[in-house]
Amino acid sequence: KFLGSDPILGPEMRSTGEVMGTAPSFHEAYAKAQLAASSEIVRSGRVLLSIRNSDKALLPELGRKLIAAGFALDATGGTFKTLDEAGIPVTRVKKVYEGRPNILDGIKSGHYSWIINTTEGRQAVLDSRSLRRGALQYHVSYCTTINAAIATVDAINESEFRSVNSIQELHQQIKEREAQA
Repeated sequence: KFLGSDPILGPEMRSTGEVMGTAPSFHEAYAKAQLAASSEIVRSGRVLLSIRNSDKALLPELGRKLIAAGFALDATGGTFKTLDEAGIPVTRVKKVYEGRPNILDGIKSGHYSWIINTTEGRQAVLDSRSLRRGALQYHVSYCTTINAAIATVDAINESEFRSVNSIQELHQQIKEREAQA
């Protein structure tokens, strides 16, 4: 992780791995991994969503989870339409090229606590670069994949500090499971 670098995950970053969290549940392990990566899980506020078409099937589920967790939602054009049609309360906001006030203005003014932006295609990735740069500059949490967003919202109610195990304890747990099998 390099400060000021574009947070979008390329193929080389997906396979590198940076941190690990261990816990009895995936949600707690994910929360621990986020803590280890110095990526605090946002637990309240307003979320900006701009989701690529291929992720829209999962969008209503994500929207319902965000609302249940107490977030307010803003979304760009197609993302707004998908959430609105699913009956999820959401406010439409403009992309940068659609005029002002737009999403970058909202980021600069501290309006958002979390941005979920998935892109596909070279032009969309380039178009959203200013959004990612703004998130970094103004210290707004950012997800670039729908799966990371769902994992994060599922981890909101988990404590990163619920369980702490030494490596020896983890190895002992593995031995015990193997003995039971």
